[in-house]
Amino acid sequence: METRYSVRQAADITGVKSYVLRYWEEELDLRIQRNEMGHRYYTRYDIQLFRNIKELKNRGLQLRAIKDLIPKIAQTAPGEEQSKIKLLNGTCPSKEEEVSCPADLKEIPAEDPHQGKILEFQAILERLIAQELQSKNAEEERCRSLDLAIRRQQLARREAAAANEKKRKKCKRST
Repeated sequence: METRYSVRQAADITGVKSYVLRYWEEELDLRIQRNEMGHRYYTRYDIQLFRNIKELKNRGLQLRAIKDLIPKIAQTAPGEEQSKIKLLNGTCPSKEEEVSCPADLKEIPAEDPHQGKILEFQAILERLIAQELQSKNAEEERCRSLDLAIRRQQLARREAAAANEKKRKKCKRST
């Protein structure tokens, strides 16, 4: 049977407050399982999902963008065969996470059915984040060029207005 974690345990493991986990669940339309009494419980997959969401938030993505990414990732099939879960940036968890993280979460056996999905999820997220950042940079460049064109147009209008003003002053002086 797979290990189940309470909201408090998930909050301790992920480093995210419990009310934020519930907020993300609601805003991102996450399907978190409940026990017989209706209490939420989280699996390793859910905890890794929350870690990935936290990482995306730290990288500057808004929940709207993350919500758009989650369905795309859910459609993919599992693929890789590594034995450990890695965070999005490929670094190991901090010492604080290692202390609070249960031993069975640090290393997941290769036969875990969710492990491949988690790794695939991370790879797709990284690719989508790169595309999103590239798109953002292209949009910023387009805005910069539009801004420059507007400033040039405004400068040309000011110069034309100044030239017309000089002509009017000359005409008034000569009459």
